[in-house]
Amino acid sequence: MASSSDIPTQVNKDKSEVSTDQDILWPYLQKALISRNLTGTPVSLFNDNLERGIQNSSPDLPAAWPTLKRDATNQILLFPGSFNPPHQGDLATIRYFSDHCDQLGIVAMFIFADPDEIIGTKEKKWGKIILPQKLHNRMFAQVPELSPLIEDGWLHLLVGDMEGHIQVLRTMTGLISEAGFDVKLVGFFGGDKLSVESPPHLPPGDLTAWGPIDDFLITNARRPVVFYDPGQLALHNLPGCTEWERAASTNEVAVAEEQRLGELWFCKALTVPGEPYIQFRASHSSASNGISSTRIRKIMVHASVEEIYELLKDEVLSIEVMIEWLQTNMS
Repeated sequence: MASSSDIPTQVNKDKSEVSTDQDILWPYLQKALISRNLTGTPVSLFNDNLERGIQNSSPDLPAAWPTLKRDATNQILLFPGSFNPPHQGDLATIRYFSDHCDQLGIVAMFIFADPDEIIGTKEKKWGKIILPQKLHNRMFAQVPELSPLIEDGWLHLLVGDMEGHIQVLRTMTGLISEAGFDVKLVGFFGGDKLSVESPPHLPPGDLTAWGPIDDFLITNARRPVVFYDPGQLALHNLPGCTEWERAASTNEVAVAEEQRLGELWFCKALTVPGEPYIQFRASHSSASNGISSTRIRKIMVHASVEEIYELLKDEVLSIEVMIEWLQTNMS
């Protein structure tokens, strides 16, 4: 059984701990964004002021940046998805990780909304209306609860293509590692992306499409997973993976963290290049808010713009932004 010390632990983003440029995230991210080694479409951080046409608007650089730890693993969390449209379930997921970032060792979170052409290739029920990537980012950026996370440099919205955003994040983690920090790029995916019937390199997970990721993370805190029932003593093993192992709780702090965040299990994805680990946090219950992206898309296809607002105003993030786009582009 592995020790919990083998799993990334605390990363503190307290502003008072920022000491030198080498200890904060920004210089590494800045260098990665302008690296000459990048190929394809340029990648940038989303700037809502520029998108809204506010004059003399420089990039919205955070006033403070997360501090990198030299005595722990710094996890960079990537949260990709269609977000067509972003909804309260997505917000709950972001808040879950921001509320527990110290315990989970997450120094920063990057959201990457799939480009329009990628969403169009996905076989999703009621997927007729495809919102552009730029609109997804605007809808995230204008959520009041997310503004402090963006201002503090913990949450970032990436603009680019499938290949480019991974290149930037891999370049950034490479630079951080060269500076002497232990760092991992961790991909977060939903509870419906692992199956007990197919290996992880095949749908529904298709983990090879992510590019080179160090670890993957999944939790049942927001939605159930098919390979674990709360109260079980063990998990159902996944095809193409090693058996699940539970990380040992070596001290009282680790035991207390498990009570708050769930037991930590891991396995290795043998059919995915690099054989990354899959981390799973097994909570005793799933606090789903019942938001269904399929239901949202169905309403968007069949309802008028006025009806969409009334039916989805409590579920879709920054719905006024989406309604404005629909009125302009779907009339």
